[in-house]
Amino acid sequence: MHNKMLRNSLAVLCLILSGLVGSTVLVLNSMATQGLTEEPILLEPPMKSSKVNVLVLGTDAGLLPGGIKVQSRTDTMMVVSFDPNTFEVNVLSLPRDSRVVILGRPSLDKINAAHAYGGVQLAVDTVEELLDVPIHYYVRIDNAGFRRVIDAIGGVDYYVEFDMDYVDPYQDLYIHLQQGQQELDGDKAEQYVRYRGNDSDINRIKRQQKFVIATLKTVLKPSNLLRINQLIEIVRQSVKTNVDAVDILKYLPLVDKISDKSVTMHMLPGTDGWVNGGSYWLVDEAEMDLLLQEHFWDEMQGDPSTISIAIEDASGENMGSRAKEILERRGFNVVSVKTASNTVEKTKITAHNSYDAAGLLVFRVLRQGVLYSEKPARAIDVTITIGADFTR
Repeated sequence: MHNKMLRNSLAVLCLILSGLVGSTVLVLNSMATQGLTEEPILLEPPMKSSKVNVLVLGTDAGLLPGGIKVQSRTDTMMVVSFDPNTFEVNVLSLPRDSRVVILGRPSLDKINAAHAYGGVQLAVDTVEELLDVPIHYYVRIDNAGFRRVIDAIGGVDYYVEFDMDYVDPYQDLYIHLQQGQQELDGDKAEQYVRYRGNDSDINRIKRQQKFVIATLKTVLKPSNLLRINQLIEIVRQSVKTNVDAVDILKYLPLVDKISDKSVTMHMLPGTDGWVNGGSYWLVDEAEMDLLLQEHFWDEMQGDPSTISIAIEDASGENMGSRAKEILERRGFNVVSVKTASNTVEKTKITAHNSYDAAGLLVFRVLRQGVLYSEKPARAIDVTITIGADFTR
């Protein structure tokens, strides 16, 4: 009985942290699945043994005067990557002012605007474009859901670093916290994680990350074993996600492998700066790629720099240059890009010289196309024909 309750507690912890950071959404208990699925979002499933990536979105109520509902900007965005081989969880916080490409917009914009422009789907597309990391699942929680979840676990014993006072009636934000060790209930926890004041958003993110770890430890307390049923119901009502029962059952056996020590927090590298009169977080792309290579991209079996690639662009939309950019970012040797005389519908990846592993490696990076193999010897290891279906 105790083991079953502990298992359920860990599963609820996973779902709670999905709302806070999503760090263990992958191992939800099937008792908590009904009512979680929201509108369908077209996301690709993870490949076998690949890292599983979750985009966590913290949003406000999204209400105009008069109670009219609108898509809101995200207050918090995090990518949570779970490695089923090592049971490690890496969490990447994305500053809301990060200046990025948002598909369909005429110029670079703040990343938190993606959800307002196009909901979860555009937020996912924007993050995938920035990180070159496939997003398999999403979790969205609003402020009210966050408060309910924290109250359900009995609050979090936490040290507030300094007095926090801030009032913004437009955002319905009233923050009054005193420095010191204290019990943060849902309302006070929301005040803490949303506080920015005259401080930078980067310092706010660092405080959020500390609070996430403290919350994780709180959920694992034996006293919370007695709150299992309440936790399940509250979290079920508070989180929206595309994780379904099949996904949950697939990852459930891994639940006992995850603890607070499995989780490592990161932040998108960059610096504060101004562009055209606007304040942004300017992403350091070189440092970002180093971070992604070490913690978020799947480990490649082989050296991509030794794989020579020729690209034939038959998309009709100049997508060959985009494919070249993606592959070179991951270290492949793209020796040529040519425009085909005719367009084709399907993207085709052909491995030559019996080098099927090279074709598979390219496929895992592009995440689309049909794999073929040709035995006759050629100077090029892989030929890619970019079709009209190429969407990255």
